[in-house]
Amino acid sequence: MDRVLQYLPSAEKGFLPYYLLVVSVVAMGNALQNYKTLHFTRRLYNGKFVPNNNLPKASATHNPDDSVHKVVPAAPGKTGTDQMTPLAARLFGTYTFAVGLIRFYAAYGLDNHLLYQLGIWTHVIAAVHFTSEMLVFKTVRFGWEHMFPFCASYVGTVWMVLQYNHYVAN
Repeated sequence: MDRVLQYLPSAEKGFLPYYLLVVSVVAMGNALQNYKTLHFTRRLYNGKFVPNNNLPKASATHNPDDSVHKVVPAAPGKTGTDQMTPLAARLFGTYTFAVGLIRFYAAYGLDNHLLYQLGIWTHVIAAVHFTSEMLVFKTVRFGWEHMFPFCASYVGTVWMVLQYNHYVAN
């Protein structure tokens, strides 16, 4: 057990380093699964979409295929397609791996104000992303599979902001 403990971050000031280590390992594992299968990411982004018929036809100044409003959420109970493509999954996986790497470094360097602030930002960006996907873009309908990303992003943000002066020497 001592061999394992020597690789863990120091917990002299609390549990935040362990939390960051756990969420970093989970993030990197999730990132790798995004390269292997769409199954789990499709469960996270479970919105069904249909073509947006309200877009104007193609013209010299407008191409409906370039619109970010190309598809709209399907009505409940209606069939549609999801937006999780292999490219979207790999992009999400790359972002998630980068976030996990930042959190990993932050877990071991919480006294460094730059690493600490980057750790906060990874949580803020995740919170904004998942909240906007649920409330604005309607690709997420909150369920049990969304508990971990929502809780990790909000708990991590609040915890790190409240504990900033405890870990970072001014």
